[in-house]
Amino acid sequence: MSKKLWALMERWLTIKIGVEVRCCLSFFLMLFFYCVYRLLGGAVEANIWHIAEMIAVAYLFGWVQALLHADYDEMDRLGGKEWAVIIASGIVYGLTAWIGGWFDESMAVTLLFLVYMIACGLCTLLIYYIKRSIDAKLLNDDLKEFQQRTND
Repeated sequence: MSKKLWALMERWLTIKIGVEVRCCLSFFLMLFFYCVYRLLGGAVEANIWHIAEMIAVAYLFGWVQALLHADYDEMDRLGGKEWAVIIASGIVYGLTAWIGGWFDESMAVTLLFLVYMIACGLCTLLIYYIKRSIDAKLLNDDLKEFQQRTND
């Protein structure tokens, strides 16, 4: 396999893995809210169609974010673009919940879900920022250690 083709494949895999991680995280956050809602309402089962819609919207929005270069794991600050992505994701998830009837057509619960997803987006941004900071520190420490060994 040529180096150029291999580099393209590595780039695609990097993007795909990022989308998969964001999809899983978003799905888990939606499912958690949904399950708490169902339990508080006295139900102990969930609608499989609602769960399928959660997976689909998380996956589709993950790819939209990747294609627009608006990935949480790439954001370094909380500027206009970052706010727009976080709010847009909350709105998309909220609209999907409303259209899909996840919360029995309760506007109040759907709006609470929308706010919850925006808050989750802010937390996710913070978590990725902290992870990148730690990774950068560890890489710098490794570089210093390597430079120390080569200078000795």
